Amino acid sequence: MKKFLILILIQLAALQSIRCQSTDLTVVIQESMLNKLFKAMGEIKGTSSYSFMFIDGTYDWKLINPQIKLHNNKADFVTDVKVTVGSYSYQTKVTGNVEICYEPSTNLIYVEITEALFPLNIMFFGKSRHLWDVNLKKYFETPFTFEGPLTMGTEMVFDMPDNTQKKLYTYPKNCGVKVVEKQIIVTAEMEFVSRNEQPKSKK
Repeated sequence: MKKFLILILIQLAALQSIRCQSTDLTVVIQESMLNKLFKAMGEIKGTSSYSFMFIDGTYDWKLINPQIKLHNNKADFVTDVKVTVGSYSYQTKVTGNVEICYEPSTNLIYVEITEALFPLNIMFFGKSRHLWDVNLKKYFETPFTFEGPLTMGTEMVFDMPDNTQKKLYTYPKNCGVKVVEKQIIVTAEMEFVSRNEQPKSKK
């Protein structure tokens, strides 16, 4: 039984080694860079209307310190929201969901807020009344996008000892995305293809 367990561990270690070897190129997006985007966007706020019984009005909302937090296999959108309805205002914390994916057809890494709810409350006859939840997703319909590794393809020319030139073209394949603590990691395996051999030009 002991020998059997040792054999399984060796096989698992070998498989892990194969996986590591197939990752030739890595693109890393840091959590800090995502949050610099929010700072560069400046103040994020909006005004919407509401209707309750015989009352029609508008409310203003403003995000305070919005951030994306990256964890193992998970991403969150966290922010405080200040809501003002007439003379009544309050502040609430929001934790929303973020989806991260890589699309090979566009070579883009997508970071999209899919849900982030805050309660809309109004003052009604001296008491706070909850009307509904507002989903901030509709105000972030355009996801953050970043270029993936497919742009790394390039052609290289090598002078060979027999007075020929070897042209190699390298391109990424088998791209995949993974979310870890404070990072988005996109990996790719690099492939090399020989173009053709040509005599070196004489000087």
